[in-house]
Amino acid sequence: MPRPPTHVRGLPGLILTVALLLSALTSAFTSAFASAPAGMRSIDEGRFAEAMEAFAAVIERNADDARAHYLFARAAVYHADALPADEDAAKRALFDAAVEHAERAVALAPDDPDAHLEVARALGRLAQYRGVLASLNLAGRVAEALDRTLELDGDHAGAWHARALFHDEVPWIAGGRSGQVIPAFERAIASEPDVLTHRVEFARVLLARDRPEAAAEQLEVALALTPRTYFDRQDAAAARELLDSLR
Repeated sequence: MPRPPTHVRGLPGLILTVALLLSALTSAFTSAFASAPAGMRSIDEGRFAEAMEAFAAVIERNADDARAHYLFARAAVYHADALPADEDAAKRALFDAAVEHAERAVALAPDDPDAHLEVARALGRLAQYRGVLASLNLAGRVAEALDRTLELDGDHAGAWHARALFHDEVPWIAGGRSGQVIPAFERAIASEPDVLTHRVEFARVLLARDRPEAAAEQLEVALALTPRTYFDRQDAAAARELLDSLR
């Protein structure tokens, strides 16, 4: 059989090799992007360990994926919160992992507001876990992360919500300012009026400040919204319980 001309010799094999390589790359690319949405669905359904696995799979394929790092941090915080109170070691390990991955996300994407918010969330929950007196040094780092989030996105509802809780829970000596709580919740609700958690947590604050009518108004709006996620359903149940207690 005649040999092929020199300029095309080996081309069929090269084409096959390239085709196989492209197929493998496409499969990996598709798999990586399939894992992140799967992780988000798992969070929405309250399956936090599965969410962590999904985001870890993305990180394994691309260690520089900032979004996967901060979503892993978010899932780790939620997983820690869902564990029984007596699983101290597991909770601490999850909070530590959340801080590590959130800070890695910020290093990779310093202009991503969501990365900074997850640093604030992870440090804030770690501080709550350790106790206020043992965590006063963390309050400044939480505040800085929230400030940076809002510098990057002044309408970031999650950051306004977190800032409201920060000022409500952190003592004055560590930076908490009670006068900023209500305005911060109002900004969160203005940015995301259809998110249950803003209204339910705002109602809790209003009740603590002896403003039951204003709290009831927020709870009634919350109950008129359609719960779509695990957290929405929890918030709706809490809203119903709180509203019933006012009647």
